Amino acid sequence: MGSFLRIKIDSPYAVIGDIHGCVKEFEKLVSIIRKEYGEDCLIISAGDTVDRGDYNIETIELCMSMYEEGNFLEVQSNHNHKFVRWLKGEYVKISYGMQKTVEQFDKLPESKKEELKERYISYYSECPLYLIINDNTVVAHAGIKDEMIGKTGKKIKSFVLYGETTGRVTEEGFPERIDWTKNRILKPDSPKIVYGHVVFEEPYINNLCYGIDTGCVLGNKLTAYIPDEERFIFQKAEKVYFSFK
Repeated sequence: MGSFLRIKIDSPYAVIGDIHGCVKEFEKLVSIIRKEYGEDCLIISAGDTVDRGDYNIETIELCMSMYEEGNFLEVQSNHNHKFVRWLKGEYVKISYGMQKTVEQFDKLPESKKEELKERYISYYSECPLYLIINDNTVVAHAGIKDEMIGKTGKKIKSFVLYGETTGRVTEEGFPERIDWTKNRILKPDSPKIVYGHVVFEEPYINNLCYGIDTGCVLGNKLTAYIPDEERFIFQKAEKVYFSFK
């Protein structure tokens, strides 16, 4: 799906930040959410479920199973988009932890590879570019600007998947990103914008924008945000799975 998806939901739902193959922490966080909000609680992934972690194939299989059960949605993201392109045979540079996902995939039996390839390409094609929920919350992997909401196009897709960068690299090894939330002008009907992609020690809240990638794969924690209750739930990382240094 190259478009956005608009949905209505009349019960609390949870948005989970970048998982990056940390399936154990993902399973534990989902378990906590379901115990508190019920088995049918809608769980939304802000994307980047693969790369860098140790259980990338297990993570995407869990996401697909949850989606088929009807209580999970995932938005498109740069790492997953790259993996799908690789599965389709397109040339992509194996970097930023993608080698872990590729190595896991290559170790699968040939029959399993083909089955997973077809299933995942089909699954990802159904993932929306971004989600508009109850007209008061938007989930987009790297974020989205107000003038882009309700629209599609190449520039919008690029921003939603990759955000904006200066072209420089930080001391920690991350691309230096432009904080698009700083210049947001709020209106009475401005929606919350929930996003991942940019790593923060703690959830970053600015101008009704919520950055919830708290670097689980880097050894910090996985974060879930409950927009209806303005609440965060955390699951500590079991270890450091990846480092840029």
